[in-house]
Amino acid sequence: MSEESRYYQEALQEYNDLKKESDPDVWDKRISETGCYVENLALQLCHAETNDWRQCMKEMALFRKCWDTKGNRDRVRTVDR
Repeated sequence: MSEESRYYQEALQEYNDLKKESDPDVWDKRISETGCYVENLALQLCHAETNDWRQCMKEMALFRKCWDTKGNRDRVRTVDR
């Protein structure tokens, strides 16, 4: 896929390693259940390295696309007060 970045590739490898664990961390499990673990981690890796969200627009777009595709927007609705 041409839209994948090196951060995405790194995140995908980490996710594949995580799936082999018999007792994953609670946070990792929770993020994995969204269906967007790899995209979330790629975005985190990019920001951690660059310290600039503007340099992570590709990763942000992939995460947003995944989040919307997996129906997570409906899952986490907030109430305006």
